[in-house]
Amino acid sequence: MKQSDFPDRFSKPVAAQAAAANLTKIPATQPQPGDGAASEALGFPPETFIARSAGGTPPRGQDMNGFLNRFSAVLQAYQAGMIGQYDASFAASLGGYPAGAVVAGRAPGTFWVSMADNNMTAPGAANAAWQNLFANYLPLAGGTLNGSLAVNGQTVTNGPTYLNGPLTVSGTSSLNGTTWVNGNLSVGSTCFLDGAQGHSSFYCPATDTAAPVVTFCSDVGGTRNGVADVYADGSIRIYGGGIFEQNGQHVATQDWANGQFQPKNTCVPVQTYIDDFSSTDPRILNLAYGHRIQRFAISVSANTWVTYPVAFAATGDVPVVLITGYGQSDAVTDTDYFLWGITNTGFYCSPRNHPGMAQFIAIGVK
Repeated sequence: MKQSDFPDRFSKPVAAQAAAANLTKIPATQPQPGDGAASEALGFPPETFIARSAGGTPPRGQDMNGFLNRFSAVLQAYQAGMIGQYDASFAASLGGYPAGAVVAGRAPGTFWVSMADNNMTAPGAANAAWQNLFANYLPLAGGTLNGSLAVNGQTVTNGPTYLNGPLTVSGTSSLNGTTWVNGNLSVGSTCFLDGAQGHSSFYCPATDTAAPVVTFCSDVGGTRNGVADVYADGSIRIYGGGIFEQNGQHVATQDWANGQFQPKNTCVPVQTYIDDFSSTDPRILNLAYGHRIQRFAISVSANTWVTYPVAFAATGDVPVVLITGYGQSDAVTDTDYFLWGITNTGFYCSPRNHPGMAQFIAIGVK
């Protein structure tokens, strides 16, 4: 279908100039049952479908004009681009507006979208199930953008710009006012920032490894001072006895003899160290690569089942269990032990001659 296929518009509703006697305003229900009058409820009533010779009543021309007048008036309004305002009586008659319905607001140029089916609430009222049609759009008059902005062409801004999300500029960007980017700023050319707000991430191409790629300055006290320089090779120079921190932890200062930071990925992250070695039980020593050592004491007698302080992994090699001493005599403090039935949760132990406390070391997979 093409735009040229659009039908002729109603410049006036049908029967707009009909005499009052020839045009009926169709009522909701038939005023006098059986009199042949049309209504919204019945349309043309049953008696108009019965032959006059059989007692029927013919349909009335003024009723036909009434229907056509009303239908064409509605079509004319839509052809003129009108969107009706919220109508409480209409909403009640149909059980509420459906989700997605659009109504005009009282102020010209405002529109509301129904956010629920069977919506009986009024737009703009407290907790109403309506949303402004332009709620997620930034007005030309200005506003705050709380998301990502991608610009693929030239952009010229002659006033303050405030962005609370990432900004990506793939073309020329001229910002002739204060620019505040509370997120990532990606600019494909020279970027000069002279603002007093926020913290940012910078990507700056470099050709001279001996010169700083980015210099950070502070104007505390009204005097601009260098805070830090970042070089193309990743070196960072901090001025004024500053410190380098990660998550609030002091990592390094410029007082280091060589003035260098450890390169990324050459140290064990704190969380990895905690995951590998952390333990609140003094009997347990966690090792790297998923193993642990457990040293503990327990009183044993014949065929005692010994449970580890913490079970080893159910899969993998069977734990290795050692006893701290082996006997060469019949003394209480010098006896032999027999170990068997070793599993990931424990093992059996029997002393050769004297029951009592025994020290064990178990090594296995966490």
